[in-house]
Amino acid sequence: MQLKIDKASSIPAYQQIHEQIVRLVEDGLLEAGSKLPSVRALARQLGVSLATVQTAYEELEAINMIESRHGSGTYVTGMPHKATGANLGTREEMFGELSDLPEMRWEPYHFRSDFFLVPPPPNRENFIRFSIGNPDPSLFPFNRIKQVTSNMLWSPKEHFFDLGHPQGFLPLVEHLEKEMALSGVPMAENENDIILTGGFQRGMSLILRLLLNPGQKVAVESPCYTGILNFLVAERIDIEPIPVDKEGMDTEYLATVLNRGEVKAIITIPTFHNPTGVTMSLARREHLIKLAARHRVPIIEDDWGRQLRYNGESPPPLKAMDPGGYVIHIGTYSKSLLPGLRIGWITCPAGLSVPLVCAKLGSDNSDSYFLQALLHEFISKGYFNKHLRKTQREYRRRWQAMMATLDKHLPDGCRYIKPDGGFSIWLNLPPNIMSVPLLKLAHDVDIDFLPASYCIPGKQDGNALRLSFSRCSVEDIETGIPILCDLISRVSRNPSLLEPGIS
Repeated sequence: MQLKIDKASSIPAYQQIHEQIVRLVEDGLLEAGSKLPSVRALARQLGVSLATVQTAYEELEAINMIESRHGSGTYVTGMPHKATGANLGTREEMFGELSDLPEMRWEPYHFRSDFFLVPPPPNRENFIRFSIGNPDPSLFPFNRIKQVTSNMLWSPKEHFFDLGHPQGFLPLVEHLEKEMALSGVPMAENENDIILTGGFQRGMSLILRLLLNPGQKVAVESPCYTGILNFLVAERIDIEPIPVDKEGMDTEYLATVLNRGEVKAIITIPTFHNPTGVTMSLARREHLIKLAARHRVPIIEDDWGRQLRYNGESPPPLKAMDPGGYVIHIGTYSKSLLPGLRIGWITCPAGLSVPLVCAKLGSDNSDSYFLQALLHEFISKGYFNKHLRKTQREYRRRWQAMMATLDKHLPDGCRYIKPDGGFSIWLNLPPNIMSVPLLKLAHDVDIDFLPASYCIPGKQDGNALRLSFSRCSVEDIETGIPILCDLISRVSRNPSLLEPGIS
């Protein structure tokens, strides 16, 4: 059996082995009963690791193409069984009278999903992506995570892998109670409680399903974090957009909307707003809470990035200004640590905590206790604070580089508000330039950004875009921003470039 590994290929080596053996079996060159080389022998022959060959063999075993016989070796079993009309009979033979029934119509369950997922840009070596507002994987604390995980698995505890309490892993709950108290949120008994969730959107889902009845509206900022908009669209919750300016959500506009009595919840990102980067002023925060009290409407605070501060002091959470219990705070570790960790928390008024915990128990029982225990161990050893200081320093360098480069090259007609933290900058374009057609031209010069259409309720296009610096090196920022600014200048002078077929 002659196999070859192309080490320059983007296809993993184990997958190359898997695909070649499948082809040999399909072509009849490896018949059922043929013995395959041992893992060690094939690894030596191909110059790959034992784990690579082992993974390929496990993938082949999973589709019943090969089998391992203890003490004998690994053998081809043939092509996996496929259910076909030849061996199962015709439709009429299988279903009888049921074969004449009409097919289920799924169209009534469709919803518009335009601008849900950012399509991957062209796969070119020097492509610069300003579209991703997530932590940089190169900064993930893999060694610390591996160390903590190894120690936990060396002496595993039963509760790591059992179903836990729906409120969450108690030591982590208690840690967060202290953190919220230090940030100014009253955490005494019968004031506010912590509930752990599987990330921000799981928490928001839990809250809105409890608070809203069908047909009721939610007020959100416009522009808004695309994850919030996608969730509301998928849940078929009507949206009332509220403009954002340099002081945050326009609460005067919100007041007129609340007077109509249709909005039953308010969602806001008051600190390092995504996508604009704006931090809501103290006056607006006070006005927002007064409006909530006047209309008896709860506020859901998305506090995703308060720890990602690069200038000045982060304001306390909106929840810290909430003696009446109108604010439900949601925090997350997805941006400050690992996006895939999927651990967030709700800080809610004590009067809502039992219904929320019961709703969580009814919807998904509990989250992964192992991951919550892992995070608590990571925090208690001081690793989280070290990681946060390291990433803050690096993201601050990139934040400074992006603003300095924009200030140097920004074309006439463009403007932005300098954020004090977060991952992104919202760039307002000249009135004659819309973001979606501009993106097509930007791809031609190896630049990617997030168009306004992903962030505006209704998903319509606008003359703005989001530039994220969290996953770009300083070198990429200093190279890519002038290219984008030059493109905007050219298009501003000649808007016909945005028309299809003109470049």
